[in-house]
Amino acid sequence: MPRWLLAAIGMLAILALPTLARADALDDSVRRIGMQLQCPVCEGESIADSPSGLAADMRAVIRTKLVAGEPDQQILDEFVASYGDGILTEPPKRGISLGVWIGPVIGVAVGAVLGTLLLRAWHHAPPQPAGPAAPDPQVADELKRFREEFGQ
Repeated sequence: MPRWLLAAIGMLAILALPTLARADALDDSVRRIGMQLQCPVCEGESIADSPSGLAADMRAVIRTKLVAGEPDQQILDEFVASYGDGILTEPPKRGISLGVWIGPVIGVAVGAVLGTLLLRAWHHAPPQPAGPAAPDPQVADELKRFREEFGQ
């Protein structure tokens, strides 16, 4: 093989490397954004992991918007405008969704307070008498009359 042909192949390879690096960076950006969006078709999967056709179309839209220079947040905002907050894998920390974030913290706090109160109540319970309790005098009289009457 002539030297000039090897040099030409080497130059083409060197020129292609930045294009390949940009393609990898673009794929990483599409995946990063896709991980933040739920697939509307597949339950519990992000569009980055979903094999559905709709998810593939959404990834293509993300790729097009990234090539056009749109920032990540703007792309996410456009999907939220189209599909609502339910499209996000992490619910927003506002409005009714705030309960998703605050609810577990309140639940743990209430549980800790109730557990502490129960432990204190059990720890400070009055001791029970060691021997048998003294019988009620009225019951003792009834028992005595019963024994006399029936001869026991």
